[in-house]
Amino acid sequence: MTRLLCLVLLPVLATAASASDGVALNVGPIVSNLAPVDSAYSDRFLTPGTAAGLVVDVDTPGVLGFRITGEYFWKNSSPSGWDGEISAVMVSAMPSVTFEPLRGFQVFACAGAVYISGTYKGTDDFGDYVEADGNTVGFGFSLGFEVPLLRPVSGRLEYRHSFADLKTDNALIDGSTSMVYPAEVTDMGYSQFCISFPVSVFGGEGSIL
Repeated sequence: MTRLLCLVLLPVLATAASASDGVALNVGPIVSNLAPVDSAYSDRFLTPGTAAGLVVDVDTPGVLGFRITGEYFWKNSSPSGWDGEISAVMVSAMPSVTFEPLRGFQVFACAGAVYISGTYKGTDDFGDYVEADGNTVGFGFSLGFEVPLLRPVSGRLEYRHSFADLKTDNALIDGSTSMVYPAEVTDMGYSQFCISFPVSVFGGEGSIL
């Protein structure tokens, strides 16, 4: 995940550093309560999982900006007795539109591409232990608001939703590689409520640099 984030972030940081006055860069941690939208997830695992990562914003003098988020999601066994685990790396790249209806209170909307790489391990309805992994690209959007806390730190509450499918034609079943025919299509979409604390690095009010 670290290597992927570096490949995505370096061009953005280089562009921001060489841009004209008025461009602002914000970087901060993000945590969320995340649940796949597939109904089978709710029936089997009962509770959402946890995601944590890093969010980077490049804001221009107008209402437009660009937001990159990298997160790691994990969910272990549930109270229902499921004995497996799910993990995923999620990277999103979204243009953003921000408005400030009140001084210090910002509302925003974002939409763009989402990359998901996930791993599943667990016992299925037939008693077989299944292990599968894969990656896909989909579409996502987010809505939320941001308020200043203690400059240069702000607080942000956000709702995100993604749409993505993953086609799998092989998996490990009880330790043996098995072909899946016809290929299984899995809904990799998810919804999440996020809390993040972006720090103004430069170009913003009370920024570090």
